[in-house]
Amino acid sequence: MPSTDASRETSSCFVIMPFGGTWDQYYAQIYEPAIREAGLVPVRADDVFRAGSILQDIVDLLSRASVVLADITESNRNVHYELGLAHALGRPTLLVAPREVPLFVDVGLERMLTYDKDDPFWGTELRAKIAQALQQTVRNPATAIPTAFMHIKPSRMETDEVVILLRRIEERLADMASRGDLARRLPASGLADKIHGLPAAEEEAERLLLRMSPAEAVDRLLSAGVPKAMAEAAIAVAARRSGRSDPGPPDQYRVTSTGPR
Repeated sequence: MPSTDASRETSSCFVIMPFGGTWDQYYAQIYEPAIREAGLVPVRADDVFRAGSILQDIVDLLSRASVVLADITESNRNVHYELGLAHALGRPTLLVAPREVPLFVDVGLERMLTYDKDDPFWGTELRAKIAQALQQTVRNPATAIPTAFMHIKPSRMETDEVVILLRRIEERLADMASRGDLARRLPASGLADKIHGLPAAEEEAERLLLRMSPAEAVDRLLSAGVPKAMAEAAIAVAARRSGRSDPGPPDQYRVTSTGPR
């Protein structure tokens, strides 16, 4: 399957569909040619998978897409989740499904391209219908945005840099854990066994602050195998949650442990 650098494309069509087997044949023989015929660049999430957050990749691709094409033939959870993201982001979206396929009520009233698999020419006809619908959608994108989402601007939670740092560390740790790296890097200890993520680290930090200073709490987390940046950020967040006075910037903590930095 050809790889596409979607970050440089401004007129792309992001395709939401299952991967593998017959689905890859549908993409190569129907969807991809139809999208190119409409003058757009076809993109699927597996074209650009890289190390890091897959969800971030998908959100970025959806945000840049001129139009989204979603095959909802199956009750695939990933497909419906990505379709929900497309709607929430206000992207013009076309749905594809065979005739008579039972659909969830939430999408059953949306604009739908259907086909009859008993028709020997269904693939050719579907390809032509998709190309035409995409061209029309690019000319008038508002017609393919569900009315329930047309006037909604996604809200953003107010947060600070410490919380963002914690979330990024958490995502990094989760990625390491999925590859089996985390267990090799953290030394064995009773506390290290309990801390499987940042929320748990923050809870432990709150317990430590009940009986010791922030610097001592950081030192205790370090001795348990918690990385330095994670320990300092967890203590800072826990201190604010508990209503303690600002413990000061992390680089002013008194750290005596010889644990990992």
